[in-house]
Amino acid sequence: MQGEATITTHLSGYNAHGRPDPETKQVSSSHTIVVGAGIVGVSAAYYLAKRGHRVTLIDKGDLASGVSFGSAGIIAIGHPPLPRPGLVKQVLKWMLDGGSPLYVPPRFDLAMARWFWEFRRACTEAHFQYSMDMLARLGREAKVCFEQIMSDEAMSSVYHRDGWLEIFRTEEGLAEGLRHAELLERYEFDVEILDGNELHRRQPAFKDGVVGAVMFSDSSFMDPHQFLIALAKRAEAHGAVIRTNAEMMEVLVREGRFVGVRLLSGQRLEADTLVLATGIWTTALARKIGFMVPMQAGKGYHRNITLPKPCLTIASVLAETHVAVTPLPDMLRLSGTVEFSGINHHMVQKRLDMLTAAARHYLQGIGETQTVSEWCGLRPCTADGLPVVGWAPRLAGVFVATGHARLGFTLGPVTGKLVSECILDGEPSIDITPMRVDRFGSRRRWGPTAPRVPAPSAAG
Repeated sequence: MQGEATITTHLSGYNAHGRPDPETKQVSSSHTIVVGAGIVGVSAAYYLAKRGHRVTLIDKGDLASGVSFGSAGIIAIGHPPLPRPGLVKQVLKWMLDGGSPLYVPPRFDLAMARWFWEFRRACTEAHFQYSMDMLARLGREAKVCFEQIMSDEAMSSVYHRDGWLEIFRTEEGLAEGLRHAELLERYEFDVEILDGNELHRRQPAFKDGVVGAVMFSDSSFMDPHQFLIALAKRAEAHGAVIRTNAEMMEVLVREGRFVGVRLLSGQRLEADTLVLATGIWTTALARKIGFMVPMQAGKGYHRNITLPKPCLTIASVLAETHVAVTPLPDMLRLSGTVEFSGINHHMVQKRLDMLTAAARHYLQGIGETQTVSEWCGLRPCTADGLPVVGWAPRLAGVFVATGHARLGFTLGPVTGKLVSECILDGEPSIDITPMRVDRFGSRRRWGPTAPRVPAPSAAG
């Protein structure tokens, strides 16, 4: 094993702040460890390895065993952030209703109280526009990334370029959908309005009570697990080392600089850069090594059912219920809800049943289907609705990529590309300042520490 003095020499391509020197561009002798084998971590490993960089991806569990496994698989280009004007009053109504799209079970939790206070502050028109500007830029780049991956890696068979539909049963809902469409059109995304007759002509699986839909043509969908496994294989083909069931127990730091990790097995892995793509577990891990990434776990559910007849052929969101419906090769996935109940994988039967109940209102044949499987996952949600992508403050050589909430699958590849650019080029191809890690301020601002959580596993 090399000593720490040798590790220091590996950092010759980095500046005094522990970031790659732009004059050096790529440090061919350096090594990056990525923690978290969800869509963000696998994408970071893929882009780093594709450029010839030495990268090791580790995860406590298996590939795609976290949020990335169970997402709706919709690549929702231009999707707005969760905090938005007027949402606070709606959230307060939903909070105590176990049947609402967003549910907060009553409990005493000062960290969550602080999070909701910051969330309330983010529900302004000014912040919404600020966030949309960032997410729109990311969305456009996300589409480029997916298209490039499909072309370069011959993976187009898993990719459906049909867009996705937002479906409405009420005129009030459709009016809100038209406002959403106008917003995306202002950002130059392609949107098409369908009345009930046109929707039924294209997708006869919907019931007659559906009044219309909005088609987001820039977007796409796929089986998220199938895509992630395929991308991980391509990362390995480019030279990445992927180690599953390898639990990180300690981040090793010397003189304020990251130098490696120690695994549960006792093995030490030396590296120059650490990428934390650890989802909701990043909050506790970051606190342990000296900085703040305050997030709450937004639990999402899915229920896979047998294919109804007739079955829709395009991913859709049932607008009034906020439930997504995704056709997969041998089943139909119903997914959705946001439950802020802490870091746990307890599934509430009522919330699973909500998914099927919602689908019955919109789709034919749901009553004749059978449940194939059920799942829940923990989305990492920041209070201001923006991801966390950037270098850690006060600790050289650590890069953070998390906090994508419901947009992890959409923004995973572009985030991985930005990670590779920051590490290998010294700066990203787009301005990521709104997502910087140090925007959260001090520990005091965010109150007491949260309870201990398990070591990081796969996260999107």
